[in-house]
Amino acid sequence: MNTSLRIRHGGIDDLPTVQRLAHRIWHRHYPGILSHEQIVYMLDRSYSREALLPFATDPRRGFALAEDADAAIGFAAWHPPDEPATMKLDKLYVLPERHGQGIGRALIEHVAGVARDSGCVALILNVNRHNAGAIRAYERCGFTIREAGDFPIGGGFVMEDYIMARALAPAP
Repeated sequence: MNTSLRIRHGGIDDLPTVQRLAHRIWHRHYPGILSHEQIVYMLDRSYSREALLPFATDPRRGFALAEDADAAIGFAAWHPPDEPATMKLDKLYVLPERHGQGIGRALIEHVAGVARDSGCVALILNVNRHNAGAIRAYERCGFTIREAGDFPIGGGFVMEDYIMARALAPAP
């Protein structure tokens, strides 16, 4: 991993950076997995200022930026789902040219630390069933597939996901 990598909690002023990263990453990563129409729909739905604001203002939620030489190269966001003692890794994205450098793992470990500090014993996430590279990366980080599901998200679109889970060891 690059020694200049820094993971930091994000705030309201960082929301435009998350939006720019998401648009750049999604339009490069998801063609072939999702239709262009679904990419646009999901970006509009999940990365509007209104959709992101709770991650910066709700104390139960949060997001972090991965930076290298003061440039943002990835982000993660989390929130507690309706499952006791569990945290959901809601978003995890790294610029494609930076894949394989440990940045995603560093973001996952950051979120795992937040979850442990919140008393959680598990971390869960959803990943598109056709996103083979991401599934392999999550498995290398200790996640296992718990179940498959189809989740209607509106606009006639459905997320065809695996729900993956990772047990969290207690904080040392």
